[in-house]
Amino acid sequence: MEGRSVVALTNAPAVRISVLTGHNLLKPPPDAADSYSVLVNSVSPEWGSKTTDSGINKAFAIECSSDGNLEALNDALQAGKAQFEALNGSGPTYGDHVCTPTFGALQAAGHTAVLHVLGADCSDRPKRFPVPIFTPTGEQTLATVFLAYFRALTRAQALLRTSGAGANGNSFCNGGIGIIQIATGVFSADQPACAKMFALAVRAWAASVASELGDAACGGVRQITMCCGDAAQNEVLVAALGEAGNMSDAEMETAVAAVLIDAEAKACRMDVVPMTHTTSQKAAGTPPDDSVTPFKYPSLAAREAFTLAALRTREVLHFDL
Repeated sequence: MEGRSVVALTNAPAVRISVLTGHNLLKPPPDAADSYSVLVNSVSPEWGSKTTDSGINKAFAIECSSDGNLEALNDALQAGKAQFEALNGSGPTYGDHVCTPTFGALQAAGHTAVLHVLGADCSDRPKRFPVPIFTPTGEQTLATVFLAYFRALTRAQALLRTSGAGANGNSFCNGGIGIIQIATGVFSADQPACAKMFALAVRAWAASVASELGDAACGGVRQITMCCGDAAQNEVLVAALGEAGNMSDAEMETAVAAVLIDAEAKACRMDVVPMTHTTSQKAAGTPPDDSVTPFKYPSLAAREAFTLAALRTREVLHFDL
C-alpha cells in the first residue's frame, strides 16, 4: 500500500509499528491491521481542546462533541488537568500528557482514550513568548520529546493491559495506539531528531514491559501507528526505528541515559523545563518566569546509576501505574 511502512523491532517482535503517510489520525486506517483504540492529540500549551480552537485540537473536540455537550472533550481535559495537579503538586508542562475518555463520534468509532500530549515548543510565534531552552535539536528539546513519547506509550500499555474480565468473560484484548509526530510542525522541532527520539522511546518502552509483551494473555499495546506528512518523513521514521530496534538492551539504556542526563552537571535535563508559555501571558504582556520549574528528577541525576526502572516511577511518569 502506498504511503505505508511496517516495522518490527528485532528485540520486541510482539510489537508491530506502522508508519502511515498522509493518514488522518481521526479516520480509520485503510488497513484494519493498523487500527488503534488509544489516540494521541498534540495539545496546545494552554491545555485546551475546544470546538472553537484551531488545528488538531479543534478536530478532536468536534469528533467528541454531541448535542448534549459540544465541549465534552475539553471539559474532561480540564478535569484531567486538575487531577494531574492534585497528584503531582503542579500542573502539566512540556513532555507531559493528560488522559481523557472519548465521546461522541470518536467513542462510537471504537476509540477509548485520548492522550493529550505536549512536546517541546521551539517556535517563535507572535501569540506566545518563546521558550529559550527549546531549540530544534537542543538537548532539552530531545529529552522532552523522548519522555513525551515514553510516557504516552507507558500510559497506553496501562490502559490496554489486562485489568479484569469484560462482560463476555474475556479480559481486555491487545490494542493499538495511534500517534502523530510530537513537537514537529508548528512547534518547530527538527523532524529527523524527533524521529530518533520516537524510535528510542519505543525501544525503551518495549524493554520496560518485556515480560508483559511476552505474555499473550496479558494484553496491552501490540500495534503502534504513527502518522506523518510525507514520504521523506516516513523514510526518516522507518530508518530511526530500524536503528533503535537493532540496539541491545545495554546500548539502548546507554542511549536513553545520554538523552536524559547531563553527566557534567549531574542532573536531569528535564530539571530546567519551565511551565508552559501561554497566549494569555503574551496578551497581558507578562513574560513568564522560567527560573521557576515545576518538576525535578533526582533519580535521573547520574548516568552511571541509570536503569530503565527509574523511568517507571511517578517522579518521572507523573502518573501511577
